Amino acid sequence: MRRRGVTPDAGVIRAGLEERRRTLEDQVRALSEHDPAESANLQFGKRIGDGTAYAIERMTGAYQARTLYQTITQIDTALDRLRDGTYGTCQGCGEAIPTERLEAVPWTTLCVGCASRPSTRR
Repeated sequence: MRRRGVTPDAGVIRAGLEERRRTLEDQVRALSEHDPAESANLQFGKRIGDGTAYAIERMTGAYQARTLYQTITQIDTALDRLRDGTYGTCQGCGEAIPTERLEAVPWTTLCVGCASRPSTRR
């Protein structure tokens, strides 16, 4: 039998998720801002210099932006689950996700037990 998610105060949870989403979007925007003239000469050289350092910085920024965007997608899923009443229910086993876990990672879709299983990691 699947249990419905537990939402002690859905309004507070929603506000926290939306605030975190805005913060992450700002961080993605900041990582995406760069001078197009600098990237026109983007290249790796045999020696470490300005071009190589800038190329590494841009690659690192792109990776960070991708990681942040993945979290934004997870937050969107959590907001959808709040709307449909399944927030707080583990998508792996159907049991309620402990409140402590939801407080630590409010966009999680798995309880600790399911998250630790290689077949259910997301």
